Amino acid sequence: MPQHIALSSLHHVGATVSDLDASIAWYRETLGFELLSSYGWPGVRAAFIGRGDIRIELFQNADAAPMSDERRQPETNLRIGGIGHLALGVADLDVAVDDLQGRQVEIVAPPREVPDGSGSRFAFIRDNEGMLVELFEQG
Repeated sequence: MPQHIALSSLHHVGATVSDLDASIAWYRETLGFELLSSYGWPGVRAAFIGRGDIRIELFQNADAAPMSDERRQPETNLRIGGIGHLALGVADLDVAVDDLQGRQVEIVAPPREVPDGSGSRFAFIRDNEGMLVELFEQG
């Protein structure tokens, strides 16, 4: 049997955005993230944001292609290779969705049960860039 490297956790997820400052503000104001650090190199600005053990690395690159409309829709997102969304765990999905709706966050897919019999539930919202963000309640 092959030996595997020791993995301890998912460290972070990276996303390219068109407006770094607007994305930092949206995640801070909407989901309670904090700016952890920022850096860059010629043509690129980047930042780590976090909340608890969750970390997201955001990149703004003037040469980046815009997100496709297919990537913005749960139904067509699954037809595109690569990482398609970010999933964040919530204690109570209904409370989270109600709170976000009250703050004018677009609910792309309302709460529904994961079809695996676990009792877990999920919903999808869009961030300020249109990226799909899943809210996941463990069954």
